[in-house]
Amino acid sequence: MDLFVPPSSEGIIPFDFDSVIVLCYVYLGRCPVAVDYSLTSDVSLKNLPLLRHGELESRGVKDILTYLRKQNYGLEYSVTDAEGVQLAALVSTIERQITPAVEWFMWGEDEVFTRFTGKLSTKSRNCLSSFYLTHRWRNKKIDAVKHANLSQSLRTISDAELAHSVYNTARRCLTTLSYILGKNRYIVGNKPTAVDAYLFARMWPLLLYESRHGTVDWTHVGRTGVYGGQSASHPLISHLLQCPNLVSHFSRILDESFPKSAACFIRNLRPEDRGFVNCVSAHPVRDCIVFGIGITGLFIAYARYAGLIGMSYG
Repeated sequence: MDLFVPPSSEGIIPFDFDSVIVLCYVYLGRCPVAVDYSLTSDVSLKNLPLLRHGELESRGVKDILTYLRKQNYGLEYSVTDAEGVQLAALVSTIERQITPAVEWFMWGEDEVFTRFTGKLSTKSRNCLSSFYLTHRWRNKKIDAVKHANLSQSLRTISDAELAHSVYNTARRCLTTLSYILGKNRYIVGNKPTAVDAYLFARMWPLLLYESRHGTVDWTHVGRTGVYGGQSASHPLISHLLQCPNLVSHFSRILDESFPKSAACFIRNLRPEDRGFVNCVSAHPVRDCIVFGIGITGLFIAYARYAGLIGMSYG
């Protein structure tokens, strides 16, 4: 079997939830699947992830997981009926309560989009194509979060109110999942299931952003079992870090199943360098205006020097 996912220099694109879920599920179940990153055209990327087994093809998370289960590569064969009900309920809860918050964090937050999501989504594409596709994706993601929020459909609310609503819902859900996980290695029945893959995919972009733009030392997060620090990068990430068992759960799966991508989480800048980068990148609009004024000034100076323009008096 061959699994086709979008290419990335870090092993997987963090905001491609579907591919992360399928890859995590495959690795947790040790399925005999060869991962292929060769499909690079924009048209092909829309149809990923894709599982190909002989002449049969399955696309999307639900179809791929269903096919793997039919081929006896599923993770849920040993779960009881009660655990099966809990599994389905938790997957649905993650999709309804955590996914909108992570989507808004990545696409709705201007600073996060400028410093993180936009840069990741433009890699491996030409400038014109990446600019168009990235902003089209952003508009679709933002609209999806707005339409998925019940309060948005009942009355008109501002983006700030919407963000507050989805983040509060996600924080409550993370707290509940942390309580359910407890000291176990896995969430349902202390054995790997699809719930672990779904939650892992949602935590990935949050913690990757923290490792690059946050204020905590990633080498001590999730691996010591206890972390008492606060993140200054975002309140949602700060709350997640206060659920150390969830972060440890993520770190263990990351180290065991995604060793290449795990290295990306520890490529942190020195504190003094991080402060300089944050200062420069925190004001993208200001920087664009300053850059534009500078370029205009250079063109005017060159034109005057070359005699293309002149000034007349009186």
